[in-house]
Amino acid sequence: MYSLSASVVALARWLNRIALVACGLLMLALTTVVLLQVLYRYVLELPLVWSDEAARHLLVWVSLIAGGIAVAQRLNPRIELIDSLRAAPLRRVVEIIVLLLVLGFLAEFIVISFEVAKTYNAYRSLSLGLPQSVPRLALPVGACLMAINVLAQLLEKLRLTPSTRRDGA
Repeated sequence: MYSLSASVVALARWLNRIALVACGLLMLALTTVVLLQVLYRYVLELPLVWSDEAARHLLVWVSLIAGGIAVAQRLNPRIELIDSLRAAPLRRVVEIIVLLLVLGFLAEFIVISFEVAKTYNAYRSLSLGLPQSVPRLALPVGACLMAINVLAQLLEKLRLTPSTRRDGA
């Protein structure tokens, strides 16, 4: 279990680094599209047809990938006052239960969002000509990143420290 836990944590860290780079690149693209949109619409008075749709799709992708990073950094909303009122052993049990519930929700969300994305694959967007599944694929991709981070946190909570392991390894 210790090596599995370490592998999942390492995978999560690696994916989070890639996600950070992806978020930066997507934000750069989003900023560029919005600046071009403003420039063309208000300075050149030649509005771009595709810029609204591109900005919307980029924003969806940035939001959901950043959500996975937020989960990794434990920035998701929680009520810390209640945590501080419980004893440490009870707090650990409650945290494990919460992580299991979140993981179950994310697993179901991934399945449903993949189905939704597949449903919209036949439709094309009007201005970009992209399949409508492209923006919807951000849902399962972001949820997968969140689920991997939640699984890593869960395994860290469940992991026995090397000094307390029974197998002596």
